[in-house]
Amino acid sequence: MTTTTDVGQMAKSKAQLQLDSIAVIGLFTGPQGDSALLRMRDGAIQKVAAGDKAAGLTVLAIDDAAVTLRDNRGQTFRLGLPGNA
Repeated sequence: MTTTTDVGQMAKSKAQLQLDSIAVIGLFTGPQGDSALLRMRDGAIQKVAAGDKAAGLTVLAIDDAAVTLRDNRGQTFRLGLPGNA
């Protein structure tokens, strides 16, 4: 779980979003499960949960640190918050 202190530290971080790739900009836990906000390559923001598809990728899992995705070739990778990877 990201705490207020964590958010404050990330806000002051010099880490920058890579604008030419998908980036995690928020991770959330709620009564209906975990979700994340992803910034797409075109600048659009998409809220996702496990099982959703985004930019041709399948969201496998979301935890307090990262989103786990799988591409159409079956390769799995994790995306974390900027400055937290």
